[in-house]
Amino acid sequence: MKNAYGYLLIALALPLLLWPVACSRQETRQPMSFVVQLNWLHDPTFAGEYILVGRRDMAVQVREGGPNIFPVSEVLSGRATAAVVGSDIFLQALDKDLKEKKTSQLVCFFVDFQRNPVGWVLHPDAAARAGLPEAYKGDQKKLNEWLFRQLTSGTLKLGDKRGTETTSVWLQWKKVRSVPDQVKVVPVGFDASLVLSAPMLAYPVYLNEEPFKLSEKIGRSVIVFDPAADGIHSYGNVLVTTEPYARANLGQLKELQAALRDSWLRAKADPASATKVVMSAYRGVGEPVVRQQVEKTLEFVFYGGQLPGAMNVSPSGEWDQTLRAVQQSGTVSDSLNLEQLKKHLLPPE
Repeated sequence: MKNAYGYLLIALALPLLLWPVACSRQETRQPMSFVVQLNWLHDPTFAGEYILVGRRDMAVQVREGGPNIFPVSEVLSGRATAAVVGSDIFLQALDKDLKEKKTSQLVCFFVDFQRNPVGWVLHPDAAARAGLPEAYKGDQKKLNEWLFRQLTSGTLKLGDKRGTETTSVWLQWKKVRSVPDQVKVVPVGFDASLVLSAPMLAYPVYLNEEPFKLSEKIGRSVIVFDPAADGIHSYGNVLVTTEPYARANLGQLKELQAALRDSWLRAKADPASATKVVMSAYRGVGEPVVRQQVEKTLEFVFYGGQLPGAMNVSPSGEWDQTLRAVQQSGTVSDSLNLEQLKKHLLPPE
């Protein structure tokens, strides 16, 4: 009986003895570690990812991209946990895998941009030479109609970065506006400084970044043509990882989704602070321009009143529209369908 009483005391005391150890372990728990590969050089497009880096509850490393870095390969090789890529790049990689291997490890788990940021800009001097009415400058629908007329008359040409998402946006807009087939695009590169020479050319850009830098250099606002005014809506940047990683680390991935959504919400609530965070990575551009870029970026992230990361997988929804757009551009085969795509999507809760 005496021994039994002693064992009872030990049983009651043991949790109390172990409690400081458990607390110590909890306090020293290492934060979750994520490596996020960007698809291009640092710019305000990645504001949400930069804000993630400052979180204390997870160790996030953001790696800059560039012309010789292939984000999907970085994920598939395990060198990165996740990658930011254009929705078209994700669909192309998925389509290639399914055709060649009948399977794919790629999973998209977050949509950064609820609409594609591609549009076109024109130097104000070129617009004046083409006879742009001053009254049109505040009306995007009228500007798009005016651009259509200038293209069909041959007064202006339209540039295209062949084989990229600018091609799919152009082909969608061409269909909506019934642009004649005789209107041909001009292949261009990725250097938007071409606009500074005021060519009679509508140049493809990401509307959240390049128009503001160009306008600052010109000293006047460039003319912006936004295809969304004509109903062209498809997803822009998304985040991808691998199916094995998602399966083995589902809880951590869900925390990453929630943290990234929170980062974008913080940026929206305080664009001034978000601007300073962006400028810690994005150098050589003045704060007033970066602030404009950040605010425009937020328009794409929250487009249509959606929460960051949200995915519409319904028929005729944004994923369906995005898939059909890249198929129309010829960069994804018609064999890839929405039901196959949905098997490689992991929407946030």
